[in-house]
Parts: sequence; C-alpha cells; structure tokens
Amino acid sequence: MKSADRQRNLRFRNLLFSFVVVILVMPGLQGILGFVHEKPLSGAFTETATPDFGEFTWKTWLDGSFQEEYNNRLEQNIGFRNSLVRLNNQISYSFFRQANAEGVIVGQQSELFEEDYIREYTGEYFVGEKVWQKKARQLRAVQDTLSKLGKSLVIIFEPGKGSFYSDRLPGKYRNIAKTVSNYDVLSRELNNLGVNVLDLNQYFLSIKGKTEFPLFPQCGTHWSYYGSVLAADTTLKYLERLRGTDLPDLSIVSNEIGDTIRHPDYDIGLAMNLIFPIKHPLTTDPKLKIDQGSGKTRPQVLIAGDSFYFNWLNNRIPTEAFGSCDFWYYNNNITKSDGSPGGKATEKDFRSEVLQRDIIAVMITERFMHAFAWGFDEQLYDLFFPGYRDPEEVFADQIRSYGDEFGRMVKEASAMNISLEERINKEANYLFYDDYKANPDKYTEKRDLLRIYEMGIRGTPDWMQEMVKKAAINKISIDEQIRRDAEWIYEDKMKNK
Repeated sequence: MKSADRQRNLRFRNLLFSFVVVILVMPGLQGILGFVHEKPLSGAFTETATPDFGEFTWKTWLDGSFQEEYNNRLEQNIGFRNSLVRLNNQISYSFFRQANAEGVIVGQQSELFEEDYIREYTGEYFVGEKVWQKKARQLRAVQDTLSKLGKSLVIIFEPGKGSFYSDRLPGKYRNIAKTVSNYDVLSRELNNLGVNVLDLNQYFLSIKGKTEFPLFPQCGTHWSYYGSVLAADTTLKYLERLRGTDLPDLSIVSNEIGDTIRHPDYDIGLAMNLIFPIKHPLTTDPKLKIDQGSGKTRPQVLIAGDSFYFNWLNNRIPTEAFGSCDFWYYNNNITKSDGSPGGKATEKDFRSEVLQRDIIAVMITERFMHAFAWGFDEQLYDLFFPGYRDPEEVFADQIRSYGDEFGRMVKEASAMNISLEERINKEANYLFYDDYKANPDKYTEKRDLLRIYEMGIRGTPDWMQEMVKKAAINKISIDEQIRRDAEWIYEDKMKNK
C-alpha cells in the first residue's frame, strides 16, 4: 500500500510539474509561433516592437535603458496577452463593477459613461464666463452677416449622457455638488444675444422617460439610433422654420427590435475588452423614409462637429435631406454626404466653402464644450471681421481645443488650487512670451509689445525688486509702476529704431 501510495504521489507530482512547465512555456511559444488565433483588443494601441538583443550596447546596459525597454517589449508581446487582458478586465467588471478602460466608468444600473461627459456636466471643466461672452458676441456678428447673404448660422447642442443620466452617475460623483458648466454659460449667452440655437440636450431631457425606446444605449456613449432619428427630425423641422422653406420630411416606417447591436451603440462596451458581452436591454434599429416630394428644398450644408453626426450619416439622413452636406470632423477631416472622404479642412478655401452653403452649423456634445467648435467659430469671425487677434486668446483657444494639453491644465489647476480659467490663461501667457522670443518680428503691435515687456519685468526677480522700490517712492501700485516702465521701454525702443 505504501509503495502504491508513493507511486500515486510521484505521478501526481510529475503531472503537476508538467502542468506548471506547460503553463510557463506556452506563452513564450505562443509569442514566437502564434499557433492560437487570439481576438485582437479594441481601441487605439501603439504597436510595440519585439524584444531584440541586437540593440544591446554597453551604454544602454549600464544606464538600465536596455533592460527597461526589453522588459517592456517582452510584456507587450508575450503570448496570450490579449486573452489575459480580457480575463483581468472581466474579473474587474464582474466582481467589482470597475472598467479597465481609459476614461470609462460604471454608473448606477450598470450604465457605462465616458468620464469626460460627467466632468464637463459637473463643472470641473469650466473655463470661465469671459470666454463664452466673447464667443457669443462673435457668433451673433457672424450670424447677422450670413443672414444678409441669405445664409443661416445654427448652433446645435447635442445631448450628453452625463446630464441625461445624472441620476445614474457613479458613487464618486453623486455626492459632488454640480457647479456652473460651460454648457450652462454658453447656452445662456447665446440665447441672450439671439443666436440661432437648437438645444437637443434640453429636448432629450424634456422627453426623458416618455419615449417608446431608449434615447441612449446602456453600453454606448452616443445617442441611440432611435434617439438620433428623433433628433434629426427635430433638426429638420427647426431648419424649416428658420429658413422659411419646406425641407424633406423624415418618418419612421418600422422599428426592428433585437439583440443585435449596431455600431456605435456598444462602443464603450467594446473598449472595455471583456470576455463576455455585457447584458443589455433589447435595441431598436429604426427604418426610415425621407420624403423629397415636389416643392421641397434640399439646402447646401456645412457642419463642423463631433462623432454624434455619424449616426445620421449611417442612416443616410444628410444624403437624403440635403443637397450636399460636408461634415468637418473636429474641424479637421472632411466626410462628404455619401460617406466618402473629402480631404482636410486646412486644404480648403475657407471663404469659398462657407459662401457656397445655405446653412453653416456647429454640432457639439457636452463632452467637448470646453473646446467649442475647435477653432471653426474663430475662422468664421476672422472671415468677416479680419483684424487684430489677442495672442493670449489665440493660445488659450489652442489649449482648450487640444485634448492632452487641456487635460494637463485640469490636473495642474487642481494641484495648484487655482481655477482652470486662471491656469489656462497663465499657460497662454507663457506661450505668447515664448513665441515672441522665438519669433520677435511676428509681434509689432504696441499692445502686444507692452504686455511682452511687462511679462519680462515680472519674470525677472531683480527687476521686480526695483519695481517694488520705485512704486513705494512714487506712491503707486506695483502694477501701475510695471505698466509705466513697460511704456518707457516701448518709447525708448521706438526712438532708437
């Protein structure tokens, strides 16, 4: 018996040892041979080169950079990596209701959100009232000019999941008091000045809980196809009233209900890279009819906007409802009415593109409100009102429009315990001064040069000490003394030219 037991124990240990060896060896073999096909991960990834001893040098070995890079490449190219990532993500979601996807957060009732929508809704991304007051004035001036030319400017606020499902926000945000947001102030300023605004955000909130089908998919960030059709119908009717013309009529012929999800209704779910799909309510895919009957007008349209537009495009709404509709995605890549690429916005003659349209629209959801129109509104204003632009405002616009840079400002504002508006203005000021040092001939306006001289004074400790002493002697504020010295520097330079 004892001999038999020993034999069984030995076989078990050998089996266990073999199993462990296989577990350790298989990822390496998979990485080299790729004998098992793995489902690729969703989302944007940077391709990582394979480990290569041929790049070894004594210098990189001694400073540790070779080992670090080699280890990183090994981790990124290990066999079964995709499956292991999905397994880890599945455990996090199933047991802890956590999403291991950048910017994705799980809310109440398993509602998935992109966190930027929530942060914009709560006011964390608020960039100040002055920005929106200025933009509203400019947009009203553009609107009036276009109207004289027989054209219409329209600002369309798309709905955002953060505000629509504020009752389903995750725990970390439910106890945060909402403050004023960019949407709150911009919509107020535009309405006060009579700018043409179609607020689909408010429209969605007004019909929340009253529609036959969901307006947002549980696992998506955009409006559902059903919601997008309601939005399109509302938009066409609004444009009819605005233009005083009869546009094509949109109607839903039928709603196909089922488990099959049409892209992008599951776009957040895909980004989570799970093993098993998230259980979600039945979806509907509306089948449309667009009546182009006699007497109806199909206007020429130019839209600068975000990805919400593509639900309309996928249902051929712009193709059928408009004579032409060029879509400038983030004011960059152009998509034609038929879905074909149309090049880059920067490659176009902006004046010609605008003047050949009947309707010029900006479509934007709450997530991107801080980056409003991605410079498109400023281009419109400059087209009709060319002239001086404050360099600091130019750089501030760029910061707000550039995602990574804006994110850095948000973090630094929080760390410095100052407002986001103040942090952006400081950075814009720095960029302005830095650009002057690199391109001094670019700045010839007195107002610019005075600010540059003031920044030079404030950035020089010894000079600032002198300003303090002079201000005390002259019995004026330090700011006034700096202004006077900047004026003196300017006049002195002008005399010596």
